[in-house]
Amino acid sequence: MKKILLAAVAALAIVGCSQNEEIEKAGEKAEINFGTVVKAGTKAAITETDNFATFTVRAYKTEDKMVAAPALSSVFMNDLLVERTLPNTEWTHTGTFYWPLSGYVQFFATSPKQALKVTTGYPTFDYTIATADKQVDLVAANVIDAEKTENAVDLAFQHLLTQINFSIKGDTEDFTYTVTKLELKGAKDKSTFTFDGSNTIGSWGTPTVSAANVSYIYDEASVTVAPVKDLDLKSDFETTDNALFMLMPQTLTDVTLEITYSAAPTSDLTAKTFDGVKTVNLTGAWEMGKSIRYTLKLTSDAADITFNPSVSGWGDETPGTNTNPVTKP
Repeated sequence: MKKILLAAVAALAIVGCSQNEEIEKAGEKAEINFGTVVKAGTKAAITETDNFATFTVRAYKTEDKMVAAPALSSVFMNDLLVERTLPNTEWTHTGTFYWPLSGYVQFFATSPKQALKVTTGYPTFDYTIATADKQVDLVAANVIDAEKTENAVDLAFQHLLTQINFSIKGDTEDFTYTVTKLELKGAKDKSTFTFDGSNTIGSWGTPTVSAANVSYIYDEASVTVAPVKDLDLKSDFETTDNALFMLMPQTLTDVTLEITYSAAPTSDLTAKTFDGVKTVNLTGAWEMGKSIRYTLKLTSDAADITFNPSVSGWGDETPGTNTNPVTKP
């Protein structure tokens, strides 16, 4: 029996479900299976191959290719949940799916699950950034105009948000700087994502603000840096597998960062020379799937703080076939 495999870019392997009404003759059925890989890329856990545990697939049958803008009315997989228990590599789901006799299948996957909407053209979904303690790494994938094949269908998951991290360094040797709170204000937090079938999966619409005074706060463990003779010494606000914030891609206008910190001579930490809040205006753009790190240069007195942003993309992993087929329940 031929199987249809899906390989996703990020950390997955899957199997299709629920039998289709229109299947091939007995003995010639082609079963749909999924395999996955995620493009690697609060503190929001960063989704990577090793920790990717669940995603949802919506699939549609169409007689025409998407270039002809067919109506996505024939739902083939209706928010199929595919999951695994880490560290296992096998994915499970309910039911079995088979390739249709004719036409194409359009696959759209998200993690975590999103409420897809279809009017005309490609599916969309609305998204609002959660508070810092509830933020997640949002990833999605699509496979367009898929036909019966013996190979895996590659679900290339990509990061849809912007990862924002901060580091601190001091401006004076022999001083210790301790940050107790970061508050980011003025960022837009709501938008609509539209799939487009491209390698970049899709794009966000113009972002808006869901409510007045939206802000994102980090006030967990304090972060300290003591340059001592090495002004290039930095301290980070996140661990390797986490991001401080996962935020909506946008061009920055009126976005500020308030830093609550203190500075004191390392030889006498009680003799603080600064203990309060300073504000930095952030500029530039947050692009989808990018990781941005702001290095804040703290001062030991009332002088202004400067920052140096650096931008990098999350690393990509090469898609692979499903070498660990899911065991059907």
